[in-house]
Formats: sequence, structure tokens, C-alpha cells
Amino acid sequence: MRIVRLTVRDFRAFHGTFELPLKDGCNLLLHGENGAGKSSLAIALREFLSLERGFPRPVQPFEHVFPDLTAPPDPATGNPPLRTPKVSLKFAAPDDEFTWESGKLHPLQLDDGKTPASTTQPQRELLAGVSRQSGFFDYRTLLRSSFRQGNADLGAQLFTLFVESLLAGFQPGGGAKTLGEFWQAAKDAKPLNRHKRAMRTANSAANDFSTKLAPFLEQVRIGANALLNYFPGHRMEILRLAHPGCQYSKATKELLGKRIELKVRFGIHEPAQHEDFLNEARLTALGLSLFLAAVKLADSNPADPAPLRVLLLDDVLIGLDLSNRIPLLDLLHQEFPNHQIFLFTHDSVWFDIAKAHTEQWGTWKASSIHAEMAGDGEPEVPRLKGDMDDLAVAERHLDRDNDLRAAAVYVRAALENSLRKVCKEQGIMIRYNPNPHEVKADALWKALLRRHVEHVKKVSKRFLDDTLIPRIGAVRSAVLNRLSHTGPPALTKPDVRAAIATVRDFRASTVPFEP
Repeated sequence: MRIVRLTVRDFRAFHGTFELPLKDGCNLLLHGENGAGKSSLAIALREFLSLERGFPRPVQPFEHVFPDLTAPPDPATGNPPLRTPKVSLKFAAPDDEFTWESGKLHPLQLDDGKTPASTTQPQRELLAGVSRQSGFFDYRTLLRSSFRQGNADLGAQLFTLFVESLLAGFQPGGGAKTLGEFWQAAKDAKPLNRHKRAMRTANSAANDFSTKLAPFLEQVRIGANALLNYFPGHRMEILRLAHPGCQYSKATKELLGKRIELKVRFGIHEPAQHEDFLNEARLTALGLSLFLAAVKLADSNPADPAPLRVLLLDDVLIGLDLSNRIPLLDLLHQEFPNHQIFLFTHDSVWFDIAKAHTEQWGTWKASSIHAEMAGDGEPEVPRLKGDMDDLAVAERHLDRDNDLRAAAVYVRAALENSLRKVCKEQGIMIRYNPNPHEVKADALWKALLRRHVEHVKKVSKRFLDDTLIPRIGAVRSAVLNRLSHTGPPALTKPDVRAAIATVRDFRASTVPFEP
């Protein structure tokens, strides 16, 4: 069972529909600058599959905040229509698609008899199994695992991280009840008074939780020490990862002991507060090792490759230098062969290195996501760059979603890429820009036209197909220029469709047209 497509609509950074194809359920290495939408995709996956947050869990709080100015206004109010956020996951084997959308329960939520359910009971059980064996880690979570926030107690931060996130879906002893449910029962057992029976009942629930947590932490400690060995020269050993036990105070009726004690040795030194002693790279390696050990522990049957396990790492390598990043890729490849891995980064240099390293394994796909301008005052349109055809995506936005701006953005990208390719192959000089991707279609096309005129004068042969020159001019006028307009779109469906055909014909043309 693997995810073969993630689709979001009107979700956080994404307005309209956006598809992330995952051919054959591949692992994904995704690069995107800040604001491009990669963290929105990470949140969509986590909120869809994770059990760490309770229910109800409506999708509406994640809606794209900018109004849809391309849609007809609401006749009753005159305002733009409300956004309707949606997240869908398409799976292979079984061939199912699950959707989280407005007006329905979350796919993991039990039927409440009031709101329409998104899934059947067998489907919920299937998704819950995925959730219990998956892990979602971003740089904010990494900070909670390794760095004290202000004057906070790191032990208290670790307790919240492990109990309410990393280990929440674990089922102690293979039973039906998860560690998160034991923790919830302990909290729900808070005594209403200080009578002996009330205190005994409350502390019985707290002790049940503490008893279930302790063995997990020791297994995580052992596993994390093994994973640390992937990082060269780390010189660290986790000596203690333990929970002192929770108990309700008779004096205050508050639950005490909500912390996890982490003791680390560096070389022969045992710092009292390792978080203040170790450098950022070692703290990052330590936090990653603890998290990944917990994820490995969640795998109920590592020998069975069939069940889906998701491992998502969103920009967690910021603190690691390049010498420690390649070892992390090897760790993921060797220790998590059955997980579908999503590795997101904003670092373009690291992306290129990781892409070259993962290509040899044959199970990874590398893509980039960019925020493309769609006009002054308009929200940017996230555009995916990878092995997909920009024109095919433009046609999908045009025909299925009726999103003219998104279609035009992909047409513009396809034209710019085609013009850039011809200029490079023909040695056509362009004004220098340190970032070649910032050289836009207008400058590229004007350079090609100058070469065309020079070629005709010099050898009396056409450099470009004469029939395409006015057509590309029409694309620039009817689509690209209008794309920058604000308010209701000046774009029309026939113009965008003609632009797609023109760019496709330009791709197929021969340059020079008359050698």
C-alpha cells in the first residue's frame, strides 16, 4: 500500500486545485523556497494521517485566506464565494482515494451519527494502522526535542513531544489501547476531591500510563544510540531516557512527573545540561536519532513490506552540515526500506546533492515547487517542477478546474522553459542575471527575434517558423500580459487554450527553421 497522489484544494498556500503525483508510490525529495507551499503539503499529510491531535478536526481552519476573485460573486452578498478546502490521498493496492473536506468528518474520525462520515469502518481501521506506524517531524518539533525554549524545562518539552506526538499511537503489549489513550485516561482521572478513594482511582490511572511508557523509552534509547552511529564523529551516547512516573498530588490534585529525563555523555564528559553544551549539529543528530528510533519502534512488523508507513521530514536538516546530511540519507535508505519517505528542504544546494545521491536507488523522485506570480495583488500560484509536463498541467487546470490563472501560469512556465532551451542550444546571448530562472519570456523572445532578423539578413534563411511569430506574440498579449492584471481575470478560455497549442507547436518546431 502506497500513496500515489496527494491533492489539495484551497488549502493554506494553495488556491484552486494542486496535485502532487507520486508515481508507483515513490519516496519524494521536494525542494521549495520559504512560502512556496512545501510546508502546506507537509501539514496536509500530517493532519490527514496523524493521530496526535484529537477530533473533531475540521478542514476549514486550513482554508486559503485570499478570496477567489476569478469566480462569480455570491448573488446574495455580492462577495466572492467562500473557499472550500479539501485534501485527498490516492492509494495503490488497495485502489482507494480518501478525502478530508468541509461538511464531513475527518477520515480517521468515528461516525458520530450527525455529520456525514468520510470513510467506512474498515477504511478507518486501515488509515489508523497507517497512522500508528508513521512519523511526522518538522524543524519546530526538532527544536522541542533538542533545544530549551527560553527558560523552559527540556524534560517537560520531551514529555509532551514523546507522549502527545512520537509515541501517542503506539499500542503497548500489542493491545488495542494506544499510549495516547492511556495518557488521556490518566488526565481524565484527575480527582475531584482529596478523599482516599478518589486519589487511589486517579493514581491507578496515572500508574497504568507510567508503567506502559517506561519500556518504550528504554527501547528508544537503545535504538537512538544505534542510529547515532550513522553520523561521523558524533562522540555521543544516550545514558538515560526515563520517566520518573506520574502521580497526583494530594495537596494540589495536580498531576506531577510530566517530564522525561535525558542524560547524554559526550566523549568522557557528562554535561549537566547537554542542550547547553553540544553544538547545533550534534543536537540535531541527537533529536533526529530519538525521533527515528521512535518511528522504527512503531513498526509492528518490519518484516512485512505491504502495510503503508509514512515518514515525513520537513526542513529538519538546517542544523546539520553537508558532511552529516549524506549519512542521514544512507540511514533512511537502510533503516526505513518499507516506509514511504517525504524529505522536504528549502536548501537548493543540498537538494541537488541529495537528488544525485538518491537517484541511484531507483525508488526516489526529486521535484521542486515554486511560487509563481499571478498578478499584482493576487496570491502566488505554487508550481511543481519535476517530470511532469507544464502544458499537461495547464490543460488540467483549464478543463477540469476552470482555473484560468493557474493554467496561464503553467503556460508561461512552459514557454519560458522552451525559449530558454532554444537560446542555450543556439548560443543566443542574454543580459546577465545571476539567477538564470529570473530571465523571463519577454527578454528571451526578444533575443530570439533579433537572431531571426540577423539570420534572414545574413544567409537569407529563416531562423524561426514565420507562422509561429505572430502566434507567440498573441500569447504574450492575450495571456501573459493579462496574467498580471488584478481583479476579475481578463483571461479567456479560448485564449489560454490557443496559448497551450502555440507553445506545444513551438516545442515541436525546428530551430533554425531553415538550416
